[in-house]
Amino acid sequence: MCFRSRAGGSKHRAETGCNVYGKRVRNDDKKVIRGSMPEINIPKYYDRLASDYDTRFSNPQLDYMRTVENSVLQENLADFRGLILDVGCGTGEQTLALAKDGFSVIGLDISAEMIRVAKKKSEEAGLSIPFIIASADALPFKGNCISMLTSMFGAYSHIPAFDCAFSEMHRVLADGGKALFTIVNRWNLNWWLMHTFIGNRDWVRHALKNKDFVSDGLWTYYFSRRELVKKMRSAGFQRARVGSIMIFLYPHLRRIEKKVSLYQRTSGRIENLVRWDFPFNSIGYYLLAVCTK
Repeated sequence: MCFRSRAGGSKHRAETGCNVYGKRVRNDDKKVIRGSMPEINIPKYYDRLASDYDTRFSNPQLDYMRTVENSVLQENLADFRGLILDVGCGTGEQTLALAKDGFSVIGLDISAEMIRVAKKKSEEAGLSIPFIIASADALPFKGNCISMLTSMFGAYSHIPAFDCAFSEMHRVLADGGKALFTIVNRWNLNWWLMHTFIGNRDWVRHALKNKDFVSDGLWTYYFSRRELVKKMRSAGFQRARVGSIMIFLYPHLRRIEKKVSLYQRTSGRIENLVRWDFPFNSIGYYLLAVCTK
């Protein structure tokens, strides 16, 4: 069995010093979370989104991002055999798609409401998928038992104990296993251009001094490509390939019912050619990582 005992999971959390969501937290290594920040409650934030999560973020820009994520995932699933762990699975869109394609997959999320919706969708689709409420910084699995870990739409940007989470990612993967995930990029070109020229100087000053931000209980950390590669190597990964998504597009985090414009189609085609190449691999709104243990 891949699952570890509940007692074993508690012991592991205590030994690693990984933090718990839903309270003020600290990261002693980097001190990126300060005591003066608002209270962080990530499960509550996502619980509130669960009821309309599948339609809330529907727009051409994010549809393009999902297309890229799925394309890279499919490339790495060629001739794949083994167990897939979908971290930050939300309402289960990616998890269900993998199960429908015949893969063995487990969905994991910190939000009980997200998992409730995912389970309901799985049952309605006639699928038998294990869904688990847990945090990525203390995965409830034995070591070396997951063949691939996926995490889309920037979930690892919202994990205060990210060093623990990356170590856990490496621990549960089998030798040769891969982690595929997207994460918010600190040096994304569109954000800096937009907020510099519209005169939002407070945001620009904050971003220059800090790598993290809290809004409505959701904590977000902005990784540079260089920092992310360093983190993955420190966690023990042998290879870390990192490119960019949404180099020329800005991700609107709301529902927009518009057709794809000529600019969006053209910029998407150009991005598909250069996302892994310098300097484009470090200036997209999101970083796309494929890491091998």
